[in-house]
Amino acid sequence: MDQRVIRILEFDKIRQMLAEKAVSELGRQLALKLKPATDINSVTALMEETKEAESILMRYSSAPLMSFSDVKSEVKRLETQGVLNCKELLRLNGVFKAAKTAKANIKKDNEGQIRILPEMAGRLFFDGAFIQRIDNAVLDETHLADGASDELFRLRRALNRENDKLRDKLSSLAKDEHISRYLQDAIVTSRNGRYVVPVKAEHKKDVKGLVHDQSASGQTLFIEPESVVEANNKIRELEAEIKAEEHRILAELSAAAAPYYDAFAADTEILAYLDLVFSKASLAGSMKASPPEFNEDGILHIKSGRHPLVNAKTVVPVTIMIGGDYTALIVTGPNTGGKTVSLKTCGLFQLMAQSGLFLPALASTTLPVFKRIFADIGDEQSIEQSLSTFSSHMANIIPILKNAKTGALVLLDELGAGTDPAEGAALAMSILEEVKNNGAYVMATTHYSEIKAFAMAEPGYENASMEFDIKTLSPTYRLKMGIPGLSNAFEISRKLGISDHVVARAKSHMTEERTRFEQLLNEAAASEEEARKKIEQAEDFKRKSQSLKDKAKLQQEKAEKQEKAIIRKAKEEAAEVIKAAREEAEAVISSLKKARPENERELTQAIQSARSALEQQRQALSDGIKDMDKPGTPGEMQIQVGDEVKLIGVGTKGTVLEAPDNKGIFQIQAGVMKLSAHVSEIESIKPAEKTQIKATSRLVKQAPSQAKMEIDIRGLTIDEGIMELDQYLDEMFLSGLKEVSIIHGKGTGKLRAGIHEFIKRHKHVASYRLGTFGEGETGVTIVTLK
Repeated sequence: MDQRVIRILEFDKIRQMLAEKAVSELGRQLALKLKPATDINSVTALMEETKEAESILMRYSSAPLMSFSDVKSEVKRLETQGVLNCKELLRLNGVFKAAKTAKANIKKDNEGQIRILPEMAGRLFFDGAFIQRIDNAVLDETHLADGASDELFRLRRALNRENDKLRDKLSSLAKDEHISRYLQDAIVTSRNGRYVVPVKAEHKKDVKGLVHDQSASGQTLFIEPESVVEANNKIRELEAEIKAEEHRILAELSAAAAPYYDAFAADTEILAYLDLVFSKASLAGSMKASPPEFNEDGILHIKSGRHPLVNAKTVVPVTIMIGGDYTALIVTGPNTGGKTVSLKTCGLFQLMAQSGLFLPALASTTLPVFKRIFADIGDEQSIEQSLSTFSSHMANIIPILKNAKTGALVLLDELGAGTDPAEGAALAMSILEEVKNNGAYVMATTHYSEIKAFAMAEPGYENASMEFDIKTLSPTYRLKMGIPGLSNAFEISRKLGISDHVVARAKSHMTEERTRFEQLLNEAAASEEEARKKIEQAEDFKRKSQSLKDKAKLQQEKAEKQEKAIIRKAKEEAAEVIKAAREEAEAVISSLKKARPENERELTQAIQSARSALEQQRQALSDGIKDMDKPGTPGEMQIQVGDEVKLIGVGTKGTVLEAPDNKGIFQIQAGVMKLSAHVSEIESIKPAEKTQIKATSRLVKQAPSQAKMEIDIRGLTIDEGIMELDQYLDEMFLSGLKEVSIIHGKGTGKLRAGIHEFIKRHKHVASYRLGTFGEGETGVTIVTLK
């Protein structure tokens, strides 16, 4: 992409924001050089990487990467067998540690949704033994640890002992009454690496030894007494041995790192790219952004897009649509009404999306992939070149006309401005025709009514306008598709105090065609506003009707539950009657046996007669129970795997997963949960009982009579999700359910956070938690109702 276009659309500022999210200097450099891809496969791959990074970030409080250094210079020194210092070894070790951390944290998920970044992290290399060796040997950027080698440990201990002995000897000397009177202070210090005492200059001959330094005033001489010269020499010898041992250790560690110079170079390249990808995901979280979709149908549809560089508290979302029946969009409206911001939003979103960045817009935003983007935005006239505003615009447009072909997006601000209105409008229309006929998409802003009329009359063009509140005389910054902007100059002038006769005279100067055109625009705007109000009224009526319908179904469900409870109780009582009768009959038979009548045959006949009578009673009572079943359900229905069943008394629906075991226990899938239920606790659902499912937006919602134990709000905005969830919780509370599931997905976590904030204060919610393994994990919230 042209660097001028990147600057005009302020993509360079987005890159700077991205760079601030990086954990390494190499990642920061990649962010500052980020460029959009120009083919759909590459663009889709970039977006998938960012999606994976976002999913991984949901599992961590920060990016699963640690800071690392650019080790190009260290790698070059390893290639030439140079000896590295402590700082350089630590920088190399930092690369291996970062590789180890990334490899441990960036892994594939069980669902197979995260695969690209784990494969990338899988190419990282580190040597655990090398990491441990450097950690043990190098204390900081300037010092080796005492334990770097046994010899170094021995030498340093010896040096410490000699230093202590020498300081003690000098301290004793400084306190000796024969010597102390010659000293400036009773202290021991060092000069040129040797221990000395401060002697008054006039007593130089009274303290025999070597003079190493003197004070600035010359009043004090720093003398190494003869009695400690040998001890000082011993210390210097030990220091030299320590320095040689340290160099040997550094050379040994450098030799251990040398075989990995290719690995260090490859790791930094992979880590830097991973840093860039996770920076994209982190920036998406800061912007509250969502991933757009890409299409090959040439549809550019930005839904509720918020310019990322405008204050988030004041920015007004815009919806922009280009493609399908038209490839040229003409935007009109008042000055400072938001036309240029809308234009920049369109171009900036394309640059961001094609670079793998999420967009601060609805997730249903869909975009094509443009090979080139051209822009002429703002007054870029050059004082040095003495170019007028019109000349400056033409200088920018000339290369656009030459190069904007199929697969290009052209953004033109205030097209035709800066010259005679009639000529400017005519030239603007001709430019639009040329760009469109060359196959490029174009979005242009203008004030000319002639261009509005042109876009209304010609196929392949569409009007849009920035809304203006005539009552407050201020723009609303909302973009209205399909309606050209109104000319409010006369009405604004009247409200500001211009007399009516001046406004009337001004209108008389307009041509009849122009007046009629403006009148038609006003009528169209009024009709559009009236239609919008009627649509809102219809939607409100629809919501109220649905609410009444849901309440009626809820009452019906209650009645059905009461009826089932009565039937169940009757069945239980009948079972008790049968049991009592059987026990009584067996008692009679037992008595007869004890009586032992003389005729055994008569005894047998009596027992058979009693049992026969009992069986007839049981059969009659059983038939009565069956008569209590619902019509069309004669006796026990055959339930098979795959059948849809309902839990008696709860109303929850599920699907049979396994045939019953020898105890009559079925395994049932109900939403995200698997349940076990006895055959007596479930009933098969007849086709006539199945409730039709109606798709509303992207949410599939079932009738409340089913007491559905889950609600799926993935893909909705926070406001839409809260609206659906509020009604659902009311229904489930009334139906008597104690636990339900909210499926909100993982995504960026914005929807989940908004829902948690809402249910935290909901009157029916007792508590809530995230799902565990098998329940949907962080993509599902389990709610316990009061």
